Amino acid sequence: MSPDDFEKRLQRQPLRQLPGEWRQEILSAARQASSPYHASRITHHAPPSPSLLSTIHHQLSTLLWPHPVAWAGLAAVWVAILGINLTTRDASTAVAKHASPVSPQVFLAFQEQERLLTELLGPRETPVAERPKAGPARPRSERRREMMMG
Repeated sequence: MSPDDFEKRLQRQPLRQLPGEWRQEILSAARQASSPYHASRITHHAPPSPSLLSTIHHQLSTLLWPHPVAWAGLAAVWVAILGINLTTRDASTAVAKHASPVSPQVFLAFQEQERLLTELLGPRETPVAERPKAGPARPRSERRREMMMG
């Protein structure tokens, strides 16, 4: 059966009237659904107000609405990280502030050790880099082949 045949057959059917109580029931349900008290949160928004706080609240609620529990969990993790960071930073700076300076005796002992080590090993010699040997002027492609083969 083609769609055109179906439509022709449907047009030949006589229309039946709905029972009166069904009509009233359907209309009352539609009125309740369209009332401002039963409007969904997504489709119904408060009119814009001049307050900056309400604008921020509206934007955040629109952004966070799909998964509020996930966003709340992420915020809790960040708060925990921030708290741990603040508590550990105070302890480390206090330890660094109370560190005593190196005494002159310790400094002299390190110098003596370095002198003895130099006597045992000899002075440090830094190797001088050799200059690359200049070859005859050739095209660069030949140099690449030579390097790949060598």
